[in-house]
Amino acid sequence: LRRGLPVGLVWGEADGEIRWHPDEAVTGVIGAIFEHFAVVGSVRGVWLWLRDQGLQLPLQKHGHVTGTEEITWVAPTYHAVHTVLTHPAYAGAYVYGRTRAQRRVDQDGQLRVRRHRLPQHEWEVLIKDHHRGFIDWDTYQANQTRIGGNIRPMAHQPGTGAVREGCALLQGLATCGTCGRKLAVYYDG
Repeated sequence: LRRGLPVGLVWGEADGEIRWHPDEAVTGVIGAIFEHFAVVGSVRGVWLWLRDQGLQLPLQKHGHVTGTEEITWVAPTYHAVHTVLTHPAYAGAYVYGRTRAQRRVDQDGQLRVRRHRLPQHEWEVLIKDHHRGFIDWDTYQANQTRIGGNIRPMAHQPGTGAVREGCALLQGLATCGTCGRKLAVYYDG
């Protein structure tokens, strides 16, 4: 099933063949995202680094299947960097059915459809090592755990979060023993 691939990957000539984009500038930026994530460990850190370096991200029309669509270079967004770091195709996996539509009728009688992401064990199709990835599957899984740990936890939920910038001791790490929320560390003077 030939579905749209994320930017940096294109369909090959053979059935089911997925290859890297022929433009080395495109694959270079995608590779740099994964390399820098290994260093900083947060999506936001990679996004800020891309902006500081003046790097742009490749953008391709959604739903492409031929790989011949023209690349547009745009300023990096947090969402785009997050998508690159969380899409399993970059780990060499072919996936299908990562989301499911929920239909409901709202109080006005209108049909509403909302898509939600499924946990990995509920994906309809997951073929690991399907094609050459920018990272391997184990690195992808470790990255997902790391990204998941960077979220700000709700009250009484475990989570370490990302270490924040600044000179304050335990900044971004200290949590309240009563409610479980992160503490803001502040030094005066």
